[in-house]
Amino acid sequence: MSAAATVPQPRWVDASGRRIRCVVQGEGGEAVVMVHGFGGCLENWSANQAALANGRTVVALDLPGHGESSMDVGSGSLEELATVVLAFMDALSIHRAHLVGHSMGAALCLVLADREPGRVRSLTLVGPAGTGQKINAEFIRGYIGARSREEIEPLMRMLYADPGFVTADLLRRAVEYKGREGVMEALTKIASTRYGGTPSGRQLRDVLGTLPTLVIWGLEDAVIPPPAPGELRGEGVELHVLPRSGHMVQVEAAAEVNRLVDDFLSR
Repeated sequence: MSAAATVPQPRWVDASGRRIRCVVQGEGGEAVVMVHGFGGCLENWSANQAALANGRTVVALDLPGHGESSMDVGSGSLEELATVVLAFMDALSIHRAHLVGHSMGAALCLVLADREPGRVRSLTLVGPAGTGQKINAEFIRGYIGARSREEIEPLMRMLYADPGFVTADLLRRAVEYKGREGVMEALTKIASTRYGGTPSGRQLRDVLGTLPTLVIWGLEDAVIPPPAPGELRGEGVELHVLPRSGHMVQVEAAAEVNRLVDDFLSR
């Protein structure tokens, strides 16, 4: 049997009135829920999910407005998206999970952890938004409006330190996604919300370390640059900045990211 044949097929579940696409790998053990970033999809974790599923149940999902999930993002706020993720966990009978989030998905995980700390075992934040680092507004604006390959390709190149990761297949899938009805409206709503605070009134940055927290950044991240040395270090927070990697550090440095996350989740 080929390796490709062993990859589980996507499934859809109903969560808070939305049809959510997901892939589940592994079984038993503790649950891990992987949340992609703005404009992303569950395939953003394709180099990581199986590696973390040894003795764990690892679930990756398409957020509303992304991938092949429903386009209904409601207000587009992180709080509303977090409500969908909680309903998604309920649908899969996941009471408590390790959360792994990338970029906007990391900010969403911080909101969820602040709101329902009892449902979160730990936080792994990859190139996180909402922790004080300035987001590249040119990328966000450009990605919302881009439709053609010619418009999308330079934006995809901003995500990687190594342009070799910007493949024809990656661009084809991005163009297909941007061609879905309702995508531009959904992304516009999400981008119009702020990533700074939580429903309780705390700053997202203040949630770091309230639960065991691993932060991983690409040194050459052109979308959300890494913090200055020592800036995010604190009790309960472990920070790693990986060289020769951009915003999609979990793809470019997959082996090292998988090693760090597996070690962190095994403690």
